[in-house]
Parts: sequence; structure tokens; C-alpha cells
Amino acid sequence: MRVSLKGIHKVRKRLANGQVRFYFYAWRGGPRIEAEPGTREFTAEYIRLTRARAEARPKLDISELIRRYVRSPEYRSLARNTQIDYERVLGAIEKEFHDLPLAAVEERGSRALFIEWRNSMSDRPRSADLAMSVLRRILSYAQDHELILRNPVLDVKKLWSGSRADIIWRDEDIAKVIASAPGPIVDALTLAMWTGQRQGDLLRLTWSSYEGSHISLRQSKTKALVRFKVAKPLKDMLDAKSRGNCVTILTNSRGEPWTSDGFRASWSKALKQCGVEGLTFHDLRGTFITVAHRAGSSYAQIAEVSGHSERHCERIIRQHYLAGNDAIERIENGTQL
Repeated sequence: MRVSLKGIHKVRKRLANGQVRFYFYAWRGGPRIEAEPGTREFTAEYIRLTRARAEARPKLDISELIRRYVRSPEYRSLARNTQIDYERVLGAIEKEFHDLPLAAVEERGSRALFIEWRNSMSDRPRSADLAMSVLRRILSYAQDHELILRNPVLDVKKLWSGSRADIIWRDEDIAKVIASAPGPIVDALTLAMWTGQRQGDLLRLTWSSYEGSHISLRQSKTKALVRFKVAKPLKDMLDAKSRGNCVTILTNSRGEPWTSDGFRASWSKALKQCGVEGLTFHDLRGTFITVAHRAGSSYAQIAEVSGHSERHCERIIRQHYLAGNDAIERIENGTQL
């Protein structure tokens, strides 16, 4: 009697002597079946291996998946700030689904279950989307490691359709902070406004990165090494700043390196006291794009430094600087800015 064995993975390999051999595995990525294909021994070995797999899988649940994920190279390669954000969300996922077997994740209805959980946070759409994004990431990890066969939330649409990409600081907002905020906050504002870099990268930026006329840094998110000329307002700030014994350029009021949480708290407090509302530190990246354009930089130059695409840079500039300006004609006619 011919037995149909599902899931067997067949691999063709050419040996050094030119012969072609076929190897059989219980499943893709699974153990090799040593017995001769077509024999009873082959079938028995296949059943033994797949039964062991089936018996082991129900023991894997979301809690165990999260533990494996946070020990993985995929998680460890994330920037520390990203890990901090993920830790909070992973805790919420484990609280909600801790004992859900991975075998159930593959079943019909799991997608609806996860979407229902996401929708319970619909009053906070950005948080809901982040939760779904992290869930998608850990389930993709499970799929990549063949713990599940499908990711049921792979293409779930976002609730939040807005973006802060086009929000920038106005000149009057910048003037308020420069006039009223503590020196360490003004230094951070100046550095961000004239470099367009992310908060974490700027908090870690050391004096050794400043060469007098240029700054070099490796972006933590893109891993790209960028080097750019220091504009005069930034150079004036850097050259006048006392270095003390601290290796980082940005320091708190005690002359010590900022912690991420400490900076966020001080930044929020300073903006509130200065009467600046609705703006974030991250919005200074869009501000840099417009400032760099005013200084004559091309889209390509701005994109190279900021990490944005040229099209993204153009969209921000048109939104906040070029609209109603004859410079639009220069762009459309291909004139170099």
C-alpha cells in the first residue's frame, strides 16, 4: 500500500564526483530521514519524527515565544530605545495571550482574535498600531523559525492614518526656547535643528565626532556613517561650549551625559514652560530639512545626511517653505538649488 507522506522536504545535491544525490527531511528545516525512501523504515522514521514535533508544539505558547524572541539576534540588534518601547508592548501581549498555544495561532479565527484585541485600543490608534506591529514582528520571528506556518496579522491595516512627517518648528517656536529654556535644552535644540539626527544618536554624540568643521556619526537605526559640514550657528555653539570632563557633547545641568528618560522629562518640562505646544524633538528632523534648503542644500545632500528619501525631503520643503515661492519653478525646471 502506498502511503502519502505530507510535508517531506526533498533536497537535490551534486557531490564532488559529479553524482547527484537526493536527501529527505521530515519537513523544511527539520531533521533528515536516514532510511531509504520507499521503504517501511522510511515511513516509520517519518512518523516518529513528525509525532515528536507535533507533541512538542502544543507546549509552545506566546509566553515562550516572547522569551525566545528577546534572546534572539533579531531583538538584540534593535536600538536600545526601540527595545525599551518593545518591552512595554511585549508585556501587554504576554498579559493578554500568555497561554495561547502557537498551534492555535495558525488556526482560523486567530486573526480575528488579534484584531479584536487591537480594536480594544482604538481610542489610542498609534498605540494600537504599535502593539500590532510588535505582535507582527514576533509572529514573523516564529514563522521564520518554523514554529508556526503562517503569520495571521501580516497584512493588518493600521488604524492611525496621520503622520508627523510634515510638522516642523516655526521660527517663533525656536525663538521661545532659545530665549527661555535652560542652556542644556537650547544646546540640544541647536544640535538637532542643524544636523537632522535622531534624539538617541545626538545624546550619544561625543566630542571626538566633532572635527571643527564637520561632524561624523553612525546612525543607530540605519547603521549609516554620515559626515556633514557644521553650519555657523552650530559651530558657534560648539566652540563656545565648555567641554569639562564629559565625553558627550550634550550634557544635563550637572555636566553629565543625559539618560534617555532624563532628557525626555527635562525636554517636555522646558517646552511647557516656554509655551511651546504640539511639537516634539523628532519634529526637528523636518525642521532641519527646511533649514538646510534655505542654506542652499540640494534634496540629495539633505537626504544623504538626514536619512530621508529625496522625495520625502521635497514634500516637506514644498509643504513648509516653497509653497507660493518662485523656487517651485526652479525645481520643476531642474534648476540646481
